[in-house]
Amino acid sequence: MELRRGKNIAFTIICGVFLLIVRMVVNSSYSFMVPYKLQIILAIFFLIYGLALAFWEIKNDQPLFWGAGRSIFNIGVINSSMIVGASIFFFASNALYGLCAFGVEIALYAFISIFEWK
Repeated sequence: MELRRGKNIAFTIICGVFLLIVRMVVNSSYSFMVPYKLQIILAIFFLIYGLALAFWEIKNDQPLFWGAGRSIFNIGVINSSMIVGASIFFFASNALYGLCAFGVEIALYAFISIFEWK
């Protein structure tokens, strides 16, 4: 595994931990009132999109922050790490689900990052 992919995996872990902590704080304040089924649909969408984006980043040899300022909505950093972190956020309806999603998604992201997809 080359260093750039190690940085992608580390950034995915950082984003996942940060968004998992944010979700736990939001869950404790009861301010996130989205139906459970909608959360799962959003989580699955972001997971599939994030992993597909990871394949694309590896295949096209994109740098870690390839989407900084060039995204569709011009909102800053958009890469597969952020999308996978968003998926973890929506999966975390409670702490156990969030930790399970975090572990599985980081393992999948690391597994995808190990291989050359050319």
